[in-house]
Amino acid sequence: MIGLFGVGVSMLCFGLSTSFWTLVVSRCICGMLNGNSGVMKSVMGELTDSTNMAQGFALIPITWCFGGFFGFVLGGMLSRPQDRWPNLFAGQFWAKYPYFLPCAIAASVVFVSFIFVFLLEETLAAKRKRKIPSDTTGDQILEASRSNESPSENMANVPLRLLLIPSIIIPLANQTLLAFLDICIFALMPLFYSTPNYLGGLGFAPPAIGSWMALFGVIDGLFQALFFAKVVDQLGPKRTFYIGISCFAPIMIMFPVMSWLIFSRGNDYMVMIALVCQLVLIVMWDLSLASIFMFITASAPAKNVLGAINGMGQMTSSIAHAVGPMFAASIFAFSKDHNILGGHAVFVVLCVPAVGMLWLASYLPKELQNRDEDE
Repeated sequence: MIGLFGVGVSMLCFGLSTSFWTLVVSRCICGMLNGNSGVMKSVMGELTDSTNMAQGFALIPITWCFGGFFGFVLGGMLSRPQDRWPNLFAGQFWAKYPYFLPCAIAASVVFVSFIFVFLLEETLAAKRKRKIPSDTTGDQILEASRSNESPSENMANVPLRLLLIPSIIIPLANQTLLAFLDICIFALMPLFYSTPNYLGGLGFAPPAIGSWMALFGVIDGLFQALFFAKVVDQLGPKRTFYIGISCFAPIMIMFPVMSWLIFSRGNDYMVMIALVCQLVLIVMWDLSLASIFMFITASAPAKNVLGAINGMGQMTSSIAHAVGPMFAASIFAFSKDHNILGGHAVFVVLCVPAVGMLWLASYLPKELQNRDEDE
């Protein structure tokens, strides 16, 4: 609930910003108050067990994909409403704050989510309220509390340093590298789409870029919902993770392939086929996202330390998300400005950490730890 409150306040402040630094402050509010990505994974880990973990974690990428799709649509349609609907949005307020409307709509969605949290039952065992009959005696309550105490509850206050063990660090390291490469992909996509044809890009206009990325969001969400759990059941989480991360190099290769097609054939149907192939590869890449969530959840020695483990994962992933776009965009611009490897050096550079992740993934356990018998 604190996280949702932070997102809502941040969105409203973002829409009311009139300078660069107020934009920065509004985003910092979100960063300081919102840790709901880690909370969401912890709740999912506490709600599921080894029999339905794949189905549960398949829902997380779906929410991101559909949220991203509607976010792109609402942001594009509702910004500058005074220009689009001057009779409905007349007045100085809308002229001064042209981006407040989409931010206000986003904040209202957060408010609805806040209300729904009241219907969410607490999943942390140590905080869950037990229903005690009115005629229960004090001795019965004491005996029940002793009998209900579990190893999971005893580990609720484990020091963070005791969680820095290989079985936890290895999945977290894989998640961090995965987050870095994932954000690099989505930083490069709009850059490459908008780069003019004579520089080797697709030369798409902003509406076309938004349409392609929205289409990807829908296809990706549907694929993860319909097939992720089935793929994990057939191949296992480690092999599924390997298949996902193995798609990174082909994704990078498709960028110079499309550039070559642009130079040799022009912007014809072959470029569209290559673009669709790349989007399919990115959908396959996203199999690795839910897979690594499963490994991180299974690495927890007890469900009560999931929050701490996911908190560490959220911290390292946030750092990767901060560094990734800056790194990818800078190397992209440097490659184009100096015509290094035909302007495609960035795609070769990013394949280096991708190979490193293949090596790091080999240290993941072959099977997920089954904690169901211990709790």
